[in-house]
Amino acid sequence: MVNKVVDMEWNFGVTAASSELEAVGGTYLQLKLVIDKGAGEEGSSSREENVLMELTLPQFYEFLASMEKAKTYVDFLSA
Repeated sequence: MVNKVVDMEWNFGVTAASSELEAVGGTYLQLKLVIDKGAGEEGSSSREENVLMELTLPQFYEFLASMEKAKTYVDFLSA
């Protein structure tokens, strides 16, 4: 069973204040993915799950590269 992303929300932010000086001015991205987990028991409708993430920009770019790589593999295998 492959889960399907059915919706996504995102927010971009900059840390304006923190008790840690190094964190001030840091950028981050908050993602909310809505995942269709498929039908549970027989006859039931699909189940959706919210997945929340907060990533630094380097983490986001690494995540994006991984998703693009996975898409390339899926496209290759389905051809």
